[in-house]
Amino acid sequence: MSDALLTERSFADIIAQNGGRVFRVGGCVRDMYLGITPKDIDLCVVGMVKKNFKDIFPHAEDAGKSFPVFRLNIDGVKCEVAFARTERKVSSGHKGFKVSSKPKITIEEDLYRRDLTVNSIAIDSLTGRVIDPYNGIKDIKDRVLRATSPHFIEDPVRALRVAGQSARLGFHIDKETLEMGKKVADELDAESVERVFAELSKVLLEANQPSGFFKALLAMELLEITFPEIAELDSEHFNKTMVNLDAVAKVTANPKLRFVAMGLVIGEEQLSRWNKRMTLPGGWLEATAAAIKAIELLKLPSPENLVSSIYSLSRGSLNVEEFDTVAEGIGISLPSLTFLKAKMHQMADGTFPKTLKGKELGEWLRRKHIELIAE
Repeated sequence: MSDALLTERSFADIIAQNGGRVFRVGGCVRDMYLGITPKDIDLCVVGMVKKNFKDIFPHAEDAGKSFPVFRLNIDGVKCEVAFARTERKVSSGHKGFKVSSKPKITIEEDLYRRDLTVNSIAIDSLTGRVIDPYNGIKDIKDRVLRATSPHFIEDPVRALRVAGQSARLGFHIDKETLEMGKKVADELDAESVERVFAELSKVLLEANQPSGFFKALLAMELLEITFPEIAELDSEHFNKTMVNLDAVAKVTANPKLRFVAMGLVIGEEQLSRWNKRMTLPGGWLEATAAAIKAIELLKLPSPENLVSSIYSLSRGSLNVEEFDTVAEGIGISLPSLTFLKAKMHQMADGTFPKTLKGKELGEWLRRKHIELIAE
């Protein structure tokens, strides 16, 4: 059958005719129960060997290294198809596992090695039967994140991810899972900062209340390892940082502006240290510095300072509109720079003196803008 005509049902039927079974698994099942359209569909094949699969689907893209994973166009979308597997911890870190993928491995065994109960649910693609051996559906209804098994602590990155999922889904983490998270501190400290930043990026882009990410890490005593610049804040400034972050998150999904909301409290010195340790996007740091400068200048919102702020923000990584978004989000009482900038732009080109050029013209224009704002 052509990939263009392959549906999930027909794919599952072909696998069944060859002695296997196909299941929807992971986040796409969880999202279905939450009424969210999943971004990706992940499928798990049980009861087959890799060679047999490749014979049936020769065009499938082989994407697995330590176990069989294929990418295949199903229902017109490229889906990830993995074979059921079990894992055994053999060394430290998130890569320290020996993986076994054999036809006799059941879907229940595959689900057991997953991180959280809400991600340990499967649906038979052929029959629609739900396999929920670890009560994930109940935990979705209760909006709780719970480790599927004690194996949760074997991968230190899981603690980081559960903090991220807590923020993105708005779920709370149960006490036992929080206690498990505390046990991975040493291994998580050895993980690359790129993995930590990747989770931070997802939270700043997707979470409605991104503060939940940092609060969960604090509860698991992992904040000092992952984000020491935030962990070093006293309780007053930590709470203010979290309030600012969530307030700006309510008005924009722009991760840069959400970062700026935190940076206004954390300060440029700590941000510089954070950047040396993790290499943050340059635009984030520059935007934060621009916002700090503008807020300091506008403590006295004179016409001169308003014009200076608008000029400064028009040249950097944080524009006037973005600054107003942050200021509005965190509740800074300032005139709308966006409105004033629009008024300044209404000055017709024909009013410019023809005899002035370069610096003289710039100085003349600045005086006119100050006069306009003063009015």
